[in-house]
Parts: sequence; C-alpha cells; structure tokens
Amino acid sequence: MAFVHRTSAQFTIRLAGLVPKPGVYRFSEGTTIADVINMTMPGSLSDQEVECLCAREVVGGDMVTVSSGKNQHAEISLNMMNARERMLLGIPLNPDLMDGADWEALPGIGPELAEDIIAERHNNGEFGTIDGLLRVPGIGEKRVETLRRYF
Repeated sequence: MAFVHRTSAQFTIRLAGLVPKPGVYRFSEGTTIADVINMTMPGSLSDQEVECLCAREVVGGDMVTVSSGKNQHAEISLNMMNARERMLLGIPLNPDLMDGADWEALPGIGPELAEDIIAERHNNGEFGTIDGLLRVPGIGEKRVETLRRYF
C-alpha cells in the first residue's frame, strides 16, 4: 500500500482502471478524488478536469476507477469495494449500503436471508447500526454478535 504515513484518521481505498499502479492505497481523512488522482498519477489531469470531478472526499472502502472517456479525456467513477474485500482489509461495513451479494458474503447469511434483509430495509427504512438487523425475522442476538466484528 502506498502513502502509509500513519495518522489517527486514515482509510483504505482501491484505485482501478487505466492507472499506472492500480491497487489498494491508504489516505488521510479529507482526501478528495482529485487528491487521489494527483498523488497516484501526477500531471495526468488538467486543472479543469480536476475541478469538475473532484471536490468529493473519498471514504474507506471506496473504489476510484479511471477509464477512457470521450475526446481522450479520463472518466472517473466512484463505487464501493465489495463486502468480501472490505472485510479482508478490515474496513467496517455499513448495513444501510449493502446489496444482496454483500450480505451473502457474511458467514451464516444465505441468499434467502439476504433477500429478507434487503426487503426489511426497503420496507421499513435504514438499520442505522448492526443492531437494527434484529428486526429481521431469522436474525437474533447471537447472529448479530457473530456479525458485529465486520461492522
């Protein structure tokens, strides 16, 4: 991982696509997409391109992808790493942002329970924390405690 100068507020992201060194990087809190691109690909973006995309700060688990766009300009997209990768890197999961495949990556959560979790969140609102899963039929205290380390 690059840029591993430790401070109290650091997070891990993935840089992918048409970049010289794709991979996992660690950045400090407050880092924007423009900062990520400029630190990992210096001089590759014009000031105009940087201003357009990049005031948004990145957060742990983000995946910044650079691809070729129209007129030889770079296109930057922002997604989340999948749950399995975030778990391996020690990045806490957010129960309100996970899709079915993310839920299925967790131990003890199969396709049916993942669907029930998604349906509960859709019908009754965000969970807020892992404890919000207790309102899903089939999930009890024991299962929540087993999953807590990932959140």
